[in-house]
Amino acid sequence: MEEMHPVEAVIAAADDAINREDIDAVMECYAEHAVLVVRPGMHAVGKGQIRQALIAIAEHFAHTLMVEQLTMEVLDSGNTALVVALTRISAKGMEPVDRKAIYVFERGSNGRWLCTIDNSYGHELLEGVHA
Repeated sequence: MEEMHPVEAVIAAADDAINREDIDAVMECYAEHAVLVVRPGMHAVGKGQIRQALIAIAEHFAHTLMVEQLTMEVLDSGNTALVVALTRISAKGMEPVDRKAIYVFERGSNGRWLCTIDNSYGHELLEGVHA
């Protein structure tokens, strides 16, 4: 059995914190300069905006948001890791939605991995964009 990549543990902790609506714990998983895709065309940049976005997202889903990773692959090179995941989003009164998420993590000088790009929409960002 393969050993879990440290980034997978960070993602599991973040999902658990989101599901418990523990915003402070979620924020511990982000780098100061992180970007969160709130929805296509709307990004929260930096921990202050991300905190505000997470509060608004919780309210939007009537405080019943649940997030889980169905599967993921972590590719790392040095201090950068790319995560491709199948992420399930659900909440009371809605059908679960599976997204092909893309996350980027950075390992700091202390060895701790933090999320720098949180894009649960993955390639959906390209829908409607023409070359």
